[in-house]
Amino acid sequence: MKLIYTLFLVLFYSSLALSQTKTLEDITLDMLRETQSTLDSTTSAEVLYNKGEISFSILNSWEYKFVVVKRIKIYTKEGYSQANVQLPYYIGERNPDKETLSNIKGIVYYENDGKIEKEILKESDIFDVDLSEFWKAKKFTLPKVQDGVIIQYSYSIDSPHIGNLSNWIFQNSIPTRYSEYKTSIPIDYLAYNVRTKGYYPFETIDKVKKGSLYVKYEGTNLDTPIRQITYVGTNLPKIENEPYANKISNYFPSVGYELSSYKNRVLEPFKVVSITWDDVVKTLSETDTYKKEISRTRYFKNDLNSILKNKTLPKDKMIAVFNFVKNKMTWNDEERRFTSKKLNKIYEEGVGNSADINVMLTAMLREANLDANPVLSSTISNGIPLFPTISGLNYVFTHVNIKGEIFLLDATDEFASPNILPSRALNWKGTLIKPNGFQALDIFPPTNSLKKYQVKAELNTQGEISGFCRIISLDQYGWESRRSLNNKSEDQKRLNYENYFGIDHISDIKTKNLNDALKPLIEEFNFSGKAKLIEKIGDKLYVSPMLFLKLKENPFKEEERVYPIDFTFPRTVENFITIKIPEGYQVDYIPEKAIFKLGDGVAQLTYLIEEFNNVISVKVNHEVNAALFLPQDYNSLREFYISLINKENEKIVLVKS
Repeated sequence: MKLIYTLFLVLFYSSLALSQTKTLEDITLDMLRETQSTLDSTTSAEVLYNKGEISFSILNSWEYKFVVVKRIKIYTKEGYSQANVQLPYYIGERNPDKETLSNIKGIVYYENDGKIEKEILKESDIFDVDLSEFWKAKKFTLPKVQDGVIIQYSYSIDSPHIGNLSNWIFQNSIPTRYSEYKTSIPIDYLAYNVRTKGYYPFETIDKVKKGSLYVKYEGTNLDTPIRQITYVGTNLPKIENEPYANKISNYFPSVGYELSSYKNRVLEPFKVVSITWDDVVKTLSETDTYKKEISRTRYFKNDLNSILKNKTLPKDKMIAVFNFVKNKMTWNDEERRFTSKKLNKIYEEGVGNSADINVMLTAMLREANLDANPVLSSTISNGIPLFPTISGLNYVFTHVNIKGEIFLLDATDEFASPNILPSRALNWKGTLIKPNGFQALDIFPPTNSLKKYQVKAELNTQGEISGFCRIISLDQYGWESRRSLNNKSEDQKRLNYENYFGIDHISDIKTKNLNDALKPLIEEFNFSGKAKLIEKIGDKLYVSPMLFLKLKENPFKEEERVYPIDFTFPRTVENFITIKIPEGYQVDYIPEKAIFKLGDGVAQLTYLIEEFNNVISVKVNHEVNAALFLPQDYNSLREFYISLINKENEKIVLVKS
C-alpha cells in the first residue's frame, strides 16, 4: 500500500519559475476563426484560460476571497452546453457560515462582418437555485452562443471557511490549454498543508514577498510577508471516463489546502489545527461526537438488555446489536463524520446520518462489553485522504475486535453484514480511533468475494436451448445483488434477466435469502428459446461453451491507461455448465483446456471442458486477486483479458452422427 501511495502522487515544487504565467490575451479574429483544437481535433470545445486566485483578510473574522476567470472556445453545437453555467456556494446552517458569490460577469465574443462583436450577460439572466439544505448556486446561460464563439465568465466567492480553501482541478471535461491557481498567504498569521496529486504534471512557482493584511476591526493594513504560490498546468487532455476507475476525479491533477495553524495577532502563539494524524485524531476526539455522544448509554439501556437476553457469546451479542440498529434506524443518505444532534433524539426519531447511526452502534457494542471503536474514513465519492486531514474524512463505521478476530460493521445499510461494507465505503484506508490512540486500517476486503453460476442446459436439433440456472452470490457480490433485486417485481426481475443474458424466455424465478445477509443469496430461474450464442450452419451446430455467461466484451479497450484500475474488491467468478447434446449429434471439435495467469497469479483464468455420455461439462473460473492495479500494470492486465475473451469465444462444433 505504501508503494501505491507513493506512485499515486505527482508532486512538483520549485523555488524558480519553471514557466511563465499568462494574462488574458485580447480576442483576435484568428482566435474566433479557429475551427478545431490543436490539442484534440475531435473536441467540441476547449478551455483556453482558467485562473483562480485566493487572498485573505480579517473582517468580522478570517475570510478568503476566491476570484475565478474562465475562457472557453466553442467549435461545434455539441459544445454549446459549456455556456450553461452553475456556480455552487455554501450557505450552511448559521449566518456566520454563509459564503457570498458575487461579481458575476459574462461575455460572448463572435465575428460579425469581419469584426469582433461581443454580447454581455445581463444581471437579470442570473438565477439562484437551491441544491440542498446547505448549498445554493448561481445559474446562467451565456447569450448568442454559436459555432466559433469564445465565451468568458468570472466571479468571486467570499468565504469564512479558511480551514479548507477551494480545491483546484486542472483538467476539465474538455481539453485545457492553460490553467492557473494562485494563493497569497500571510505567513505571519496562517500556515497550510498543501496537497497536490494527479497523473499529469503541473508546475509550481513559490516565492515570498512583502505584503499586507487588511484588518477591518482595526481599520488598517498590517505589514506581513506574503507567501505567493502559483500552480500552472498547460495542454491538458479532456477528462476521460474509464472502466473500473471508481471516482475518476480522485486521480485528476489538483491542489488542495488545509489549515494547519493560525493566529489572529502577531504576538500570540500559533494555534495548531491539523498537521499530523495525531493532531487530527486529537482534534476529533475532543468533539462532542467522539467524547460525549459515544459515551452516552441511558437512552438505549432497556432495549439493549432485551436484545442481549440469553446471549452469552461475544459474536452473538455483536450480531444481535448490529441487526437491531440496522432494523431500528433509517439512514438519511448523508455521509458525515459528526453526529447531527444528541443521539437520544436520533434514537427516538429513528433516522440519522452515517455518524449518528454508527457512533450509536459503537456505543451499544461497548455497553455490551465488546471492544468496539469508530473508524473514520472517506467514501469513494469524497476522494482519497492521502494526508492528515479532518475535512477529507466524511464517513464513520464500526470496528469490533473479538479475541483477535476483526469485524467491520456499517448499520446504515440493510444489506450490510459483518465485514461486508457498502461499496461506497471501500475506499483504501480508514483511521481507527481508540481510547488510547489510533491506527491506520486497510479497508480493501482481504479475501475474494465469490459468485457462482450453475447452468444445466439442453440443446435441440434446431439450435434452441432450454434449462435451469442458479446464481449464488456471497460477500460483496451478495451485497450488490441484494441491492439490485430489492423491491423488484417478478416482471422486473424477468426482464432484467432476459436483457442481461440475452435469453428469449425466463420463467419460474425464485430468490432465497434476500433479507438474510449472513447467508448466500441464491437466484434461480428456468430459461428457453433461440440462443444468440448457438448457430446452425448446414449439418453443424456451433455452440459457445459458456452459453450466455461468456464475457460480452473486454472492459479494457484502450491501448493506454492513465489512471489506476480499481476493482473495489478482489473477486472470483465460478461457472459450471452442463450441455446435453441433441440426439443424432456428436462432438466434432471441443476447445482445449487452458490456464492463464497474470504475474504470479494476481489474476487467473481456469478453463476446463470435457464430454462424457453425450454431455459436455464446462468449468470456467475467473479470479482477480487484487483490488487495485497501477497504470504500469495496465498493458499486462489488458492482454490477460484479451486472452480470456479469445478463449471464451472459441466454439464447440457438433456434427450429425
